Order: sequence, then C-alpha cells, then structure tokens
Amino acid sequence: MIRKAKSDGLALAGAKVVVVGGARTGLSTARFLIGQGCRVTLTDMSDLAGKEAQLSELRALGVVTDLGRHNPELFLGADLIVVSPGVPLYLEALVEAKRKGVRIIGEVELAARFLTAPIIAVTGTNGKTTTTALLGKILDACGKRVLVGGNIGTPLIEFVPERGKAVSPVDYIVAEISSFQLEAVETFAPRVALLLNITPDHLDRYRSYEEYIAAKLEIFAYQTPKDIAVLNGDDELVTSRTRGIAAERIYFSRTHEVPGGVWYNGTDIVCTIGGTNASYDPARSRLSGVHNIENIMAAVAGAAWLGCGGDAVARAIREFVPHAHRLQHVLTTSSGVSFYDDSKATNVGAALKSIESFAGGLHVILGGVDKGGSYAPMKEALKKRVKVLYLIGEASPIIERELSGIVPIVTAGTIGQAVQIAGKRVEPGDTVLLAPACSSFDQYRNYQERGDDFIQQVMKVFGDGKEQ
Repeated sequence: MIRKAKSDGLALAGAKVVVVGGARTGLSTARFLIGQGCRVTLTDMSDLAGKEAQLSELRALGVVTDLGRHNPELFLGADLIVVSPGVPLYLEALVEAKRKGVRIIGEVELAARFLTAPIIAVTGTNGKTTTTALLGKILDACGKRVLVGGNIGTPLIEFVPERGKAVSPVDYIVAEISSFQLEAVETFAPRVALLLNITPDHLDRYRSYEEYIAAKLEIFAYQTPKDIAVLNGDDELVTSRTRGIAAERIYFSRTHEVPGGVWYNGTDIVCTIGGTNASYDPARSRLSGVHNIENIMAAVAGAAWLGCGGDAVARAIREFVPHAHRLQHVLTTSSGVSFYDDSKATNVGAALKSIESFAGGLHVILGGVDKGGSYAPMKEALKKRVKVLYLIGEASPIIERELSGIVPIVTAGTIGQAVQIAGKRVEPGDTVLLAPACSSFDQYRNYQERGDDFIQQVMKVFGDGKEQ
C-alpha cells in the first residue's frame, strides 16, 4: 500500500459549498459550514419530511435547501461539495462535478481538519460499534477525557467547537468509521487506527469486493511512522494488505501468541504491549461469542498503547453493556430452548461468527435484502452446528439456491412465521438464532426494528420462558 501525499488546506470563508444528504450528518455539516462563513446549499433526493423544524432553523441561519432532486448545475457551480456517508460517490452529479474539477470531501475529512484532540478510529466489516464503545469506556475508566462518535452516533463535525464558545478539554476522540466515510478523505490520519476484519459486504454499493477493500484501507493512507495501526493477526486479508503502511503495526490474535501484542490463550486475553504483562478474563464480560473476544482484544490493544491497563481496564470490560441486537440473549424457556437476537449480523461474515459462537443445536433465521456477496462461506459451519434454516425476506430464493442440500431449509417469509415454525421443531437444549446475513430494508426500516420484532415474537410465542 502506497502512502498518499496530503492535499492542501480548505479555504471556507465565502466559499459556495453544497452539502449532499439531509440526515443528521448533513444537517450538522450545513450548520457548521454556515458558522465558517460559507454560502451553503443542502440538497437531498427526498423532501426530508419530518425534519421541518431542523430545516427551518437552518434556513434562518442562511442555509439554502434544494430538496427532492440533485441539480447538476448546483453541483457544477460549487467551490466544494461535502457528502454524507449514505451518498455514493458514483452519483452522476458528483461524477460530473469531479470531472469538472470541483473538490469533493466527506464529513469525516472536514471535521478532522478542525479537531485538535487525537482521533482513535475503528473500522472493519464487523464489530466496529462494540469495539468503539468498549474502547471509549476503557479510556474513560482510566481517567482519560473522551468523546465517542462517528458512525456510532454523533457525527464528528458536532465535536468541532463553535466559534467563541468555551470548550471542555478532550484527550481523545474515539470514532467508528465506516467504509462509506473513508471514500472521500484527503488528509484523515488517525493517531491510532484499528482494522478489525475485512469480509465481503456492501457489494450492492461497491462495484467489486476490491473496491470495498480499498475503501477500508484508506484509514491508513495518510498515517505516518509516528502513528499506530492495530490489526487482526488472524485475518490474512488484513495482514497481507497492510504490510506497506507507514504506521507502526500492533497485532491481536485469537489463535496464536503475539509477542508485543494481544492474544487469547484459551481462557484469558494476554497483553504485552509496551513491555506490560496484563491478562483479562473475557468470560467475566457481558459480551457473547467468539467475535467479541476479538473485539475486546482490539480495544485492549488500542488502550494499552495509550497507556491504559490493569484493574481499570478489567473493570471496564466487566461493566461494559453491549448495544442491543448484537448476539443478545432474549430468553430461555422452561424446557431449555434459548433465543438470541443478532439482527446486527447484516452480512455473511457477521452471521458466520454468530453461528460459530454456538456448539450446535441451532435453528437459524436468515434473510432480508441480499447485499451481493456469496453465502457459501457459511456451509461448513451450517453442517456442523445448524439443524434447520428458516428463510425470510427478498433474499430467500438466492440463499436457498446457494445453500440447498446443506441443511434442511424452511421458507418462512417473516420473522413471526419463522419463530412459530421453529417453536414446533425445537428440542430441549436447542437455540433459535436470528443472524440474517442481510440488510433489513425489505421488511423493516433498520436492523433495530427487525431485532425488536424478533424479541416481540419470541415473547409472544414463548411467554412461559424465563429470561436469564
């Protein structure tokens, strides 16, 4: 990987800036740019119904809105375009503007130019949110003043202090960074960058898997030898594609010892970064599954390089409360049947890790909107651990074609039907797992709504169960 040269600065005062995308990130970006003296137009393909109050406030500040379309002339007349993460760079108006020489950056790039605290950035196909939140908690437990945001919730642009306002000191900003956010960076160079894993995902947005990989690797593109890269030593793609980065590399592994890094010895997580020798028991955390051992190791590695270790780290790991719908235990019935919600497993890699977290006796609910990848990587785990697959949503025919003959398949259609059918097939000791391997947008607004529906259906059908 060749390190890129940093581009020049941004001249914002008086600049004509188009902000593309009217979700929270776009609204916050427009507000910030007006405060910098820019002439700002906010555009979105929708009319942003339900956001009338926010739009009225922005208009009162001087933001012009152009909604329900993307006007090519607006893009071509801009000095700068700032895209939100949900906006693909292959949008025709953006492609033409770039061809004409209009500068295009993302919100993360814009924010990073104004933030003074070191940024600790977490990316990867799976585990970003958990690792980001856990790392933030560990740093906080060690007495560091921390802000946590990015793709996890608060856009980084909201951490940039407004002109003339007093600012509370911050030691670190811990940010979850998606591949979408890395597509339009020019100088973004986190002090510490964590890459958890890379598996096929978002192939409904990217033209190829290689393009997706390239977007992920942008997190290292502008780092220097003074910066740190925390890498998954068990992921061959990660290790092979980061050999040429400028940053110092630190590895974590669930399968082998890593001197000077972090590894799992079968019972404890061992950290020897910087000559330390600390160990942490992942079984004492509330995080379930083999993938979460990796997430904990990554967080421990990032924190250790920043000088955090010992009892404070152990306490933070024990007390950390994971976000909902991430291999969340829902209920265990009086007959010993357990239900787990991993609605956040929106790609094959995540679903595979979820399935591998159980020894067997699984009834797995798969499906939703297909994201363009293959389901074949799941075959071996399905043979070993899964009794029945229950297919839901648009992707059902595709999944059935790829996985037919591996295990029995039931086309259930909806989560409610899947829970009811599984309820008639399960035996004591079995587990019903929602790990869709697909996005949710065919039947739900988001993965949270899908997970909530699963929980409601389980509670409705198995009301005699005992939560644990």
